[in-house]
Amino acid sequence: MESVLSAGLLDERDGLNPTRALILQAYYALRRTNTPDRIGSHEITVWIKRCEPNEAMPCESLIRMTLAHAGIAHRAPGRPRNDSRAVVPPFLFPHRAPRRALGRR
Repeated sequence: MESVLSAGLLDERDGLNPTRALILQAYYALRRTNTPDRIGSHEITVWIKRCEPNEAMPCESLIRMTLAHAGIAHRAPGRPRNDSRAVVPPFLFPHRAPRRALGRR
């Protein structure tokens, strides 16, 4: 059976080549189970290694450029900043009487 990513089915006029088609395939396969902020170049690389082991591995910069060119929402590279992390309330202990109410000073 002929590969779906064969050069005959892809047209350079839309900027899609076999490598970019593979990147988008991996993104949309991951998108079925993950939110866009959970998908980055690492996750796409892992998917390609797992599901398409015979394909050439694209570099991370090509993955980021392909996603940006397609206008697809994805996780930004790098570590999240402190101000962008979710605010988690501190661990709450069961209600205890304050020390002053117990007569201690």
